[in-house]
Amino acid sequence: MSGGHGHGAYDKPEATRAVLVSAIALGLAAAVEFVGGFIGHSAGVLADALHNSGDVLTTLVLLVAFAVARRPATRQFTSGFGRVEDVATLVIVIVIVVTAAAAAIESLVRLTSPATYTNVGPGLLASAAGVVANLSVSEYKVRVGRRIRSTALEADGIHSRIDALVSAAAFVGLALAAMGLPIADPIAGLLITVAIVYILAGTVGRLVLRMMDAVDPALITLITSAASGVPGVLGVHDVRARWVGRELMAVLHIDCDRTASLVEAHDVVRAVEHAVSHSVPSIKLDVHMDPGTEQHVHSADNDH
Repeated sequence: MSGGHGHGAYDKPEATRAVLVSAIALGLAAAVEFVGGFIGHSAGVLADALHNSGDVLTTLVLLVAFAVARRPATRQFTSGFGRVEDVATLVIVIVIVVTAAAAAIESLVRLTSPATYTNVGPGLLASAAGVVANLSVSEYKVRVGRRIRSTALEADGIHSRIDALVSAAAFVGLALAAMGLPIADPIAGLLITVAIVYILAGTVGRLVLRMMDAVDPALITLITSAASGVPGVLGVHDVRARWVGRELMAVLHIDCDRTASLVEAHDVVRAVEHAVSHSVPSIKLDVHMDPGTEQHVHSADNDH
C-alpha cells in the first residue's frame, strides 16, 4: 500500500517575483554603467556594465526553469520537471566561469597595456550604483532561495554577490588609477577573478551533491522519527529520499499489525503522511506497509 502527499512546491510566486525584481534592478544598473562608462571613457565600468547585462540573461534562465518546473508530470517525466532547476544551476555556473575568464583576460591585457583615465566622476558613480544594485538583489535572492529550497535561485544570488565585488573592484581600481596608479585597475581585476573561482567552487560542490541525489542525513532521521511516533507503526525501515527541484521525494517502509484491516492500514498511512509532512515541509511521501516486524524481502532487494 502506498500514499502520497505534496505541497505544490512550484506554485510559489516568491521565486518569480525575486527573479523579476532582480532583472529590473540589474538592468537599470547596467544602463547607468553604460552611460557612466561612455562619459568617463572607462573600459572597466563598461566591462562591468556588460557583465551585469549578462546577469539579466541568467535571470531569464531562472524564469524559464521555474516555468518548466510547474509543468505537470508526463508519461516520460513521471516525477515531474523539478530537476530542471539543477540544469539552470549548471547554466548559471557556466556563465560565472565565462565571466571569470573574461575578467582574467581583460585584467591581463590591462596589466600589459595600462589605460589612461580621465573624467572619472561618472564612472565612479556608475560603479557605485553597480555595487548597491548587486548587493541588494543578492541578499533578496539568497534569502528567498533558501526559504523555498531553490539551489538555482540561491546560486544566482551568490553570483550577484560576486558581481558586487566586481563593481567594487572597478570603483577602487578606477579611483586609484585616477590618483596616478593605473596598474591598480588590472590588479584589482585579477584579485576578483580569484574570488570568483573560490566562491564558484562551493556552488559547484552543492550542485554535484544534488545531481548525485545526496540529502542531509538529518532529514532521514527526522522522517524516521516522525513516522515512528505514529500510533499503529511498529517499525520504520528502508527510508530513501532525494531532491527533485525544491520538493523532497521520500520512500519508506513501515511495519504494522498483520491482522489490521485494509481500512486500518490505510488510516495508519494517512497518519504517517500527516506526521512526516508536518515535520518536513515540501515532501512527497510514498509509504509501503509491511505485515509484522519480521524481516521482509522486497523486489528491489532481489536479482530479478
